[in-house]
Amino acid sequence: MRVAQRGRAGEGRNVVSDNAAPPTSPRTHEDPDVANAIRVYDQLGADPPKVDVALNDAAHSRAHTLDRHGPDLPLRQQAGVLTIEGRIYGDHGWGQPENQSFKWDDPTVMTREINGYVQRNWETIRSDLATDGVHEGRYDAGHRVGEGFLNGGMYGFGPRHAEYTPTSLVRLRIRLVPGSDPAQPFLVSAFPAGIL
Repeated sequence: MRVAQRGRAGEGRNVVSDNAAPPTSPRTHEDPDVANAIRVYDQLGADPPKVDVALNDAAHSRAHTLDRHGPDLPLRQQAGVLTIEGRIYGDHGWGQPENQSFKWDDPTVMTREINGYVQRNWETIRSDLATDGVHEGRYDAGHRVGEGFLNGGMYGFGPRHAEYTPTSLVRLRIRLVPGSDPAQPFLVSAFPAGIL
């Protein structure tokens, strides 16, 4: 007998095995973890929320879309100024160097991309939040969404060197507000990326 074992996309658990034994104790609604996931899923509702990035970032201390990727951040490195290029080197205010640093082209693009993604993927987001408390998304928008820099010397291939590039790639992370009841999602971060 062939049994498909399912897992989350990208985790390598979607495998087919021969003669797999059925689970010894199937999880039911009486299982506290299952009951909590169902409760959170129901509380999140079928209608996707609209994200106002400025309000979201102000309301949640862990949210940082505008602080680290906002369209108003200066692009080119400047002494004593928080810049997208300077993040590659760990300049003023960044704390540590990064291998990629990007910003949104403008507020309209940022808002359209974030809310479009949430609309298109709400069922998956809702399920991930109910079971794991977090959703991470990565996609190619198919058009320019931002600009920034990749570290040309990443992975030990030489000294840090910021290489400019426009991008159509987007990464985002959504979590549940800790302790919220009913459950509420918040956007931790959404940003253009050079590498997914």
